[in-house]
Amino acid sequence: MEFCSVIIKNFRNFEDISINLTNKNVLFGMNDVGKTNFLYALRFIFDKDIRRQNFIDTDYYKKTVNKPIEIIVAIDISDTDNNDSQKLRAKLKGALLSNQNIVYIKVKADYNKKEMIGIPVLYWGGDLDDLEEMNIHGTFFDIDYVFNVIYIDAYVDLYALFRKNVNKLLINDSEKDKEKLDEIQNTCDMLNKQIANLSGVKAFEEKISPECKKFGQNDVSVSVKSEIAIKGVYSNIVPYIKQDEESLLYPTSGEGRKKLLVYTIWEILSREDEEKKINLFLIEQPENHLHRSMQIILSHILFFDNKYQYLFMTTHSQYVLAEMDKVNLIRIYNKDKIISKSFVYTVPTDFRSQRKMLNKGLVEAIFADKVLLVEGPSEIVLFGKVLSEIDPIYEARGIYILQVGGFGFKPYLEILKALNIPCIIKTDNDLRKNSKNTYSVLGFSRLNNYIGTDILPERPINEDGVEAKRKLYDDNKEKLDQIREKYLMYLSRCSLEEDLDEVIHDKMVTYLLKAKGEPIKYLQEAKNNHMVELVEKLSNKDCECIYNHYNFACLREVMS
Repeated sequence: MEFCSVIIKNFRNFEDISINLTNKNVLFGMNDVGKTNFLYALRFIFDKDIRRQNFIDTDYYKKTVNKPIEIIVAIDISDTDNNDSQKLRAKLKGALLSNQNIVYIKVKADYNKKEMIGIPVLYWGGDLDDLEEMNIHGTFFDIDYVFNVIYIDAYVDLYALFRKNVNKLLINDSEKDKEKLDEIQNTCDMLNKQIANLSGVKAFEEKISPECKKFGQNDVSVSVKSEIAIKGVYSNIVPYIKQDEESLLYPTSGEGRKKLLVYTIWEILSREDEEKKINLFLIEQPENHLHRSMQIILSHILFFDNKYQYLFMTTHSQYVLAEMDKVNLIRIYNKDKIISKSFVYTVPTDFRSQRKMLNKGLVEAIFADKVLLVEGPSEIVLFGKVLSEIDPIYEARGIYILQVGGFGFKPYLEILKALNIPCIIKTDNDLRKNSKNTYSVLGFSRLNNYIGTDILPERPINEDGVEAKRKLYDDNKEKLDQIREKYLMYLSRCSLEEDLDEVIHDKMVTYLLKAKGEPIKYLQEAKNNHMVELVEKLSNKDCECIYNHYNFACLREVMS
């Protein structure tokens, strides 16, 4: 069984949106774009507790109550050997023909102005244009016998969860339990008797009975009894955490501890239903109150534990996504109206051993609104300094500089484009020596590869060095400028250090005294350390000069 898509119409801040799905889905975006509303749209289909609340006028997009709310989920059940596909097929019965493999589940609600509510009506079947109205039994629809929704919000109340489910979690079914429960009942009876004989209770009875007789109740008296009962045996149970090999108990007062215990309790509860129903996990911001290391552990559990086979999660944390693989990334954002882009992300085979490192760079980028992709740490240091002088809070404006390192630009470029996150590439004008004393134009080839067509010439050249690179660039400057404008790809005239030397050579000589008049060579010898040494001495005026120079137009582009 695999989730395919969801369509949401006229619901809260979604006017009309269609989103591709898979079985593990991560929603991200700025605050107030509708991530929680997306989860609630799913809950109105699958969660009977939410559905019972009905829709109110504010659930309709901009209170457009003259149009119905419609939410449609499509699920592929073509895998007939899959247990969950079988559960869904068995309940659908005549609503699904034998040759139909996509199930459409729809909730529709017309607003009743007299009652001031919209009552959800559910439909399902294999033909979107001819769905069958779902049977309802009291407040239960047929779908409620198939799906079990486990909704974990960002600020879940551990104690309320425990109290609500205590009878499911603590089951007494042994003979010894019966004897102990009888003992507890006898103790309760004794306590009730002793409480009833307290002087305060007797004094109250003596006072209240004569007062009742004033109202003509001459044949009655008032008796006060204690009713401590075995049914309340678990009413005051509180979970504690005990360190191994210690006798001391520590209350789970820390919010992080509470949250981890919540996940454990939900896992236990989900086992009770997994044989009969399909467990559907909807999780909001699991990172709240969790230390970075705990978020990474939770990431591994969420993406590799079979219990979370069907997962919809919102997050703002890169650490929660550290272990992600085979997940649908859904970016929800707002232009004129709420829209979305999605991308099914699978860790490339070549990078599986470095999955965490690849994911770290990726998830930092997907939370941005605009990304500048650069080759190495020197660019990070220099560009970060320049941009912070131009705008000290540029990162808060959604701008991010990502070092691609050994992974190259392609894995990031593909995903960012798919999620409609603007990205700018800054790469070096590299040459590589061939066996025949010629030099391959690697920088040109790299751009052609990312663009997908041969705009730049790739024939080898006969010379190497700075002047050869500059000549190559100048001979093709018109095409390179077009690539800048159309594809947001910026090739260095030579390399970072040489391009920088063109802009502030005299300042570099002054700032880098250890370079002995050769700042380019000095920077290239120990790239990151020596670049840090230079950057610490750059003035605001230096940074403005770099920012406004042709060689570093990528910085103006990312800030535009």
